[in-house]
Amino acid sequence: MKVIEIPKTEKTPEIILDDERRLLQITGKCLPENIRDFSQLVIEKLENYLNQLIPSPDQDNGNGAFKVNFKLGYFNSAAAKFIADVLLVIDENSQRGVNIKVFWYFEEDDSDMLEAGQDISKMVNVPMEYVAVVNK
Repeated sequence: MKVIEIPKTEKTPEIILDDERRLLQITGKCLPENIRDFSQLVIEKLENYLNQLIPSPDQDNGNGAFKVNFKLGYFNSAAAKFIADVLLVIDENSQRGVNIKVFWYFEEDDSDMLEAGQDISKMVNVPMEYVAVVNK
């Protein structure tokens, strides 16, 4: 069941929070006019969903983990705050034992996007796996 499904627009990413796939995926550009209005619903739904998950004793096992995929093409500084807020919710739930894996996708020739993910990861102290996407 999809808890959230927000279609992408020219200024906002597609957001899917899928209970069956145990997935939060944020895809596209993120430069909404009012980041607070955009992010509030997503953060609240994510918090409510993750609070229902049972902690797992095997944090290193990716099987059954809740996955967070950031597949952003571009985001502005206000959106960086939204991303950090998502990661803070992730961190809070990881700290209580919920098995969560975070993936940061970037185009292989986009070192700026890779560095942005690394910077945000360090800022909120949430580890990510970086996935280079080959340009076609």
